[in-house]
Amino acid sequence: MELNRQKSLSKQIVASLVVLLGTGLLTLVFVGYNAIRIADDASSARQERFAARSLAEEIADLPNDQRSVTIWDDSVVWTRARDADWMDGNLGAWVQGYFGHDETYILDPEGVPYFASIQTERVSFDRYEDRADRIAPLVAQLRAAMAEASLGIDNPYEELADVSVVAALRFDDVAAIVSVVPIVSDTGDIVQSAGTESLHVAVQYIDADLAGRIGTPNELRDVAFGPAPPEGSFTGVPVTDADDTAITWLTWQPERPGTAIFMRMLPVLLFSVLAGVGLLWWMVHRLLRLSGQLHVSEAQARFLANHDALTGLPNRKLFQDRLTQAMHATARSGQPVALIAIDLDRFKLINDSLGHPAGDELIRQVGSRLVELVRASDTVARFGGDEFMILMRDVAGDDDLRRFCARIVEQLSRPYDLLGNTGSIGASVGAVRAGSLDSKRDDLMRRADIALYRAKTEGRGRYVLFESKMGKVEHERNQIENDLRAALDTGTGLSLVYQSICDEKGRVTGAEALCRWDHPEHGALSPEIFIRVAEERGLIDRLGQWVLETACRFAVGTNLGKIAVNVSPMQLRHPGFVPMVLETLRTTGLAPTRLELELTERVLLDKTVGIREKIGQLRAAGITIALDDFATGDSSLQYLRDYRVDSIKIDRSFVARLGQDEESDHLVQAIFGLARAMGVAVTVEGVETEMQHDRLAAMGCRTFQGYLLHRPMDSEQFASTMSEGHIAIS
Repeated sequence: MELNRQKSLSKQIVASLVVLLGTGLLTLVFVGYNAIRIADDASSARQERFAARSLAEEIADLPNDQRSVTIWDDSVVWTRARDADWMDGNLGAWVQGYFGHDETYILDPEGVPYFASIQTERVSFDRYEDRADRIAPLVAQLRAAMAEASLGIDNPYEELADVSVVAALRFDDVAAIVSVVPIVSDTGDIVQSAGTESLHVAVQYIDADLAGRIGTPNELRDVAFGPAPPEGSFTGVPVTDADDTAITWLTWQPERPGTAIFMRMLPVLLFSVLAGVGLLWWMVHRLLRLSGQLHVSEAQARFLANHDALTGLPNRKLFQDRLTQAMHATARSGQPVALIAIDLDRFKLINDSLGHPAGDELIRQVGSRLVELVRASDTVARFGGDEFMILMRDVAGDDDLRRFCARIVEQLSRPYDLLGNTGSIGASVGAVRAGSLDSKRDDLMRRADIALYRAKTEGRGRYVLFESKMGKVEHERNQIENDLRAALDTGTGLSLVYQSICDEKGRVTGAEALCRWDHPEHGALSPEIFIRVAEERGLIDRLGQWVLETACRFAVGTNLGKIAVNVSPMQLRHPGFVPMVLETLRTTGLAPTRLELELTERVLLDKTVGIREKIGQLRAAGITIALDDFATGDSSLQYLRDYRVDSIKIDRSFVARLGQDEESDHLVQAIFGLARAMGVAVTVEGVETEMQHDRLAAMGCRTFQGYLLHRPMDSEQFASTMSEGHIAIS
């Protein structure tokens, strides 16, 4: 009986293995077939992309070939003279022989040909009649583009140099690429009235020669042009005209790497089938091990979803969950809870001066010190950056909470050992205690933030407990608003400091003006605070005008090439912003070309208030426009193209990571490449070490800004320092 039971169990195991192995083999066949098909399709699609790209490049290169001879004073002179021999030697036969064009025509302003050449042989103008009907729309399109480019310009030779029209066309006898460009002066010495320019027409046959030029570099087999779409095993891409109608097809025999690999791998596949049973047993064992590892990974994933990766502390999500649970418990038991918000003072200074690794180490040590201060039932969380929160249960009264907050300020103010350097910071602390009647988590967190804001505005390095009389942060902001309004009225407290902008050799070429406010009660108030209040309370226009006027007056007394001034998005929305800037330049006597306005990406996102038009007016006046903190927000190539900024400023956060990983270096290098391609200048902020300077210089950087060169200085310090640096100060 026992033996039968064992045999039955064995049969079940064998049957299960057979089913499992059969299923695996069928799966292998199915996956293999799909892999072969996908590989073949992917190879064919890749060849189609390469072929289409090469075809597009051939079309785009045609007007570039023409411009080598049409943007030339001699071409204007001799075509006006109708010198057929000169035109044949320079605009006809030579161009065809050198670039491989097949037909050349030169048209007068009325579209009538006065020169024609086909395959290096000069021919009668009548030959153009066979082409005229199809080419005429291109000529009309070019004339319209030329008229638009010439609008309001007396001698638009530079603008016309970039105008061209190119398209693929089907003639009765051949398909061809046709390009039409104007013949214009290269120096501007020869003035042509708008509409009087001659046009140069180049015709490139879509034939076997063109197919070879496309097929050879892309390794296409049996490549050829034909009138019909590909059939059978062939693939191809269409050549379309301006109406997106296929006029001919480029076809070839595609590579099929999947099929080739399958034939080479067939012996291995057969061996795999024979070894399937053994492999199956190994896989079962392996899956058991992986299952155990998966449980560990899941636990790690759950931990990271609720904890800060740098410190291991609970994150915002977990903290809010625990706060909600604590408030529910408080509602039932009446035992109060306390919420403490902590913001590190001078953390940015440590991060900037000692580097991001030291900043990360500081954050870890702050987290450890906070954990040591609390009980096991309390929660310490990191909300991001230099913000921490503490949830304390069963807090007896405000006096206990004050003593604890004082200990936080004291402990966090002790020096830190940061990777061989000693650093010191402070802490601003805001706290609130909630009882059984407080039921809204968000309200409690908002009160803690209000108390924290009060601590920061009172001078930092201190704690504040929320009091009902505080109300909303509105009270604090009203005070700042009133004090800022008074400072603008009296001209006291506000000042500018200037940070130099230098070339690759350390020579000062400009400076950035930075606003500072020595508040009568709080001392040096962060620009982030008072500028935000100025924006919210309608004072930003007055503040911005004061900054602009003060910076311009300072720049007039120096030989600085540029003075850079930051512009708030709120300023640019004001309808009188552009006239204000121009009037300030007039009254201060600063040349518009010496002023650079720095905008943030947030400005460019605003498409409802005529931002593009205002930027255009400023650039037309000679003012340069810089895009500040590039690539830290919603950067887009479309912004650089549409708004035509003159320069971009790479944010210090990218510079700080140079040399730490290849990804950061490659990203900065890519930004330089993008800027060069678009003709946009680049300034790099936050350069603090020789290593950063050398790496950036090797990438092609020519303009630097940072503590390595100069720290921000007031006008007198700047004038003195720059005088010693051999820049003239009048």
